[in-house]
Amino acid sequence: VLGFLATPFDCPAQERPGASGRFPAVKSEDAWKLLPRSDPQLPAWALVLVQPLPRATGAMLDLDYLHRAKNPLGAVLAGKLRWVAADTIGCPYAKRYAEFDLRQGGLRVEDIKKLRGKESDLPAEERVILRFARKMTRAAHSVTDDEVSELLRLFGPKKVVGMVHTLSHANFQNRLFLALGMEVEPGGPLPPFDPGLDMGQRAKLRTPPRPAWDSLVNVKSPVDNVGRPVWRELSFAEVERLLEHQKARKSRIPLLDRKQLGHLPPSEIEGAVRIIWSNVSSGYEPTLTRAWMECMGQYQQEARLPRLVSSSLFWVITRTNECFY
Repeated sequence: VLGFLATPFDCPAQERPGASGRFPAVKSEDAWKLLPRSDPQLPAWALVLVQPLPRATGAMLDLDYLHRAKNPLGAVLAGKLRWVAADTIGCPYAKRYAEFDLRQGGLRVEDIKKLRGKESDLPAEERVILRFARKMTRAAHSVTDDEVSELLRLFGPKKVVGMVHTLSHANFQNRLFLALGMEVEPGGPLPPFDPGLDMGQRAKLRTPPRPAWDSLVNVKSPVDNVGRPVWRELSFAEVERLLEHQKARKSRIPLLDRKQLGHLPPSEIEGAVRIIWSNVSSGYEPTLTRAWMECMGQYQQEARLPRLVSSSLFWVITRTNECFY
């Protein structure tokens, strides 16, 4: 949701902000006063977000723990995907965390160094995965049917959907960390931990009052001469033609019927039957999907952005990414 603030890919590392970051942060012990439990050290990004978005921060900590400690792909494959995504987009904070988790997962330092070396030094199957990870990070719209078919042949749909979810969350975090100007905590990356906040506990957290939206409408940007993005010009007729073409396409991932969705609770089955995105995500990776949707729901409740603003941001991001969906 904060991806629109992200530092461009080509931003030199030395131009990024220092440890203070761009936004005010609280001390870890003060942050835990806003979250109902004991006070282990929180990651730097949570210290920034917990004051304005305590519920969403709790959900994001849950999702972070799930991806780092209980990822269905396993610690090594998930860590490699996260490392490649961070390396591709230029996010040192996420890269250090991925390296930490890879070492915790049993990978040797020399094996991690291979990720920085020549692609030809890696096993063939790993080259396919990591090439996909880089492409998903820089230009997901350019991934081809043949590339996905190759992944499906090698790993099957459940594992491929897990890869997509892992990369999606990694790149959400990468943009968040870059936008907030995060640097690794003193002493190095923190181990994953379960914050233990269930939905009932999060519902009791108090969100600070928001300034009236009308008071922000006339605020001027501190950045001058912001150019308009260069988007491919399409006529309305061309957009309609492309839309019809997309509707006629066959799904890359095999869709599941109602019987195959039987492992889901009834409330999720109906959505998975009607909506392709839900069918694939909930059908193959229900745990990762539920945790992600919980983050979205908590953010929407707390941020309370006007519908016009949130929809406009969504349109700009999807248009920039050339995401037809």
